[in-house]
Amino acid sequence: MMTVAFVLDVGDGWVGGLNYYRNLLAAVVRYASNEIKVKVFVSDRQDMSVYQDFPKGIDFVLVSIFDRWTLGWFVRKVFIKVFGYDKVLDYYLKKYDVDVLSHIATPARCSSVKNIAWIPDFQHKYLPQFFSESELKLRDLCYAGIARNMDLIIFSSNAAKEDFITYYPGYESKARVLHFVPDIDVSLPTVNKAVMEKYGIKDRFFFLPNQYWAHKNHKIVLEALRILKAQNKFVRVVSTGNTKDYRAPHYIEELMSFIHEHQLEDMYIILGLIPYADVQALAAASWGYINPSFFEGWSTTVEEAKYRGKRILLSDLRVHREQAPKYGVYFDPNNAEELAEKMWMMWNQEPHEESMAELEKEKASAMQTFGKKYCEIVYS
Repeated sequence: MMTVAFVLDVGDGWVGGLNYYRNLLAAVVRYASNEIKVKVFVSDRQDMSVYQDFPKGIDFVLVSIFDRWTLGWFVRKVFIKVFGYDKVLDYYLKKYDVDVLSHIATPARCSSVKNIAWIPDFQHKYLPQFFSESELKLRDLCYAGIARNMDLIIFSSNAAKEDFITYYPGYESKARVLHFVPDIDVSLPTVNKAVMEKYGIKDRFFFLPNQYWAHKNHKIVLEALRILKAQNKFVRVVSTGNTKDYRAPHYIEELMSFIHEHQLEDMYIILGLIPYADVQALAAASWGYINPSFFEGWSTTVEEAKYRGKRILLSDLRVHREQAPKYGVYFDPNNAEELAEKMWMMWNQEPHEESMAELEKEKASAMQTFGKKYCEIVYS
């Protein structure tokens, strides 16, 4: 058995990242626990409630070196600069008998273990307008260092792997693709009166659970709703997710102004961050999903739609085509008229329900493949 460590820092509000690790570790604990023992290293100041939905069977290790601006944190940074590898973290990995450090996000190696990095995507290459000049340079330097220094690099899609080979030729042998699968309860009822009443939601609705980062392109949905309203056609969208974007702090304000200006309050409901269980209940109750994003590494929203047997309107991206949801309808993420037309078409389709037993069987099989594939990568 190998002991695999993850270092988690969820302080930047990346909810999608937290969900990714929840799903991965659930697959490992459930289907690869005889081959892999998991240790998760976090700051000793971390609010551990954020991990309450993580699977049982994981050892959390609280370490002060992850506390920003503390002496231990500073010493670690200096050592990385001086020695070129993560000497301080390496000490703790040895102390806890770790064999593999997984999903590394920086070029700094730990000499005592196998080093496996994770690059979610190359969004900055496609949408540089959403990054500052310093962020673009830093990300390029980081990914180049990862390509040189890591033993293996995980990508969530073949699209991301192909981008890596394009931008960093010569390192193809290090690349591994791991399609993640959401660990969701597909047997949730399609009507949850308590949750619907809690948020004041009536009747049918589309569900848009993307956090409010500018590249997630919520604006196109609002523009489509404005078009539908002008045609006297009513469609409702319920949205959840973190409303803060440090790169575009006024983004949510601009969207709210658009909603008020065009009187879309009853057609577009923003719930923000809500409990994960409520998000899943709303997903199960929805008429279908929408993902209008300009870019994705591998969309959780799309995967959830697949395994819930839900319809989904999704932007026509290479990675979305790779994900290939059974009930997916693609649209140009810059074309509000096309989206409005397809929203109305889907809104008026006959309701459909998949067999819960079949959905659960498909999800369990996919989760098993997810866990076993990760195990293969660790041992490769």
